[in-house]
Amino acid sequence: MSHFAGHSLGRQLALQFLFSLEFIQTPWRQALDEFWHMDPVKLTRSAFDRDEMPAVLQYKCGKSHLMDARLHAEGLIVGVCECAEELDAAIVAILDNWKPERVGRIEWVIVRLAFYEMRACPETPVPVVISEAIRLANIFCDKDAARFVNGLLERLREAHEGGEDASHDAHTQS
Repeated sequence: MSHFAGHSLGRQLALQFLFSLEFIQTPWRQALDEFWHMDPVKLTRSAFDRDEMPAVLQYKCGKSHLMDARLHAEGLIVGVCECAEELDAAIVAILDNWKPERVGRIEWVIVRLAFYEMRACPETPVPVVISEAIRLANIFCDKDAARFVNGLLERLREAHEGGEDASHDAHTQS
């Protein structure tokens, strides 16, 4: 499994964890320990039929590859959880003719995760982040969600690159 596949799996694991937070009352740090204890890679593999399985999970993952995925996932999880309010405010700001509650929860989490990575992980090219978000939407959402996620992320990218995202600058200086 390549470094890219480890990060791809890490994004998927981060998404699964962050989405699960929508349904539990447990503080996220405590829930994260429980998440890793459940062995989410093994659970994910068993949840898909062979012909449905996302390509990244078809790799035979060794310990070092799984550790790379876990480290990437944890970095994303911590960042998203610590910046959730700022990320959500930026997403709300670019929604035209949509109320936040109309956006599906999984789509919201995918956009939040991708926008965090766009802002906080300059080593990952933005087109890769958007492509990975679309991949996740294709796996976990209905058929129209990928276009919706792509549209929101493009608007967030434009706002962020245009300097309209001052909350990021304030957050990184604190």
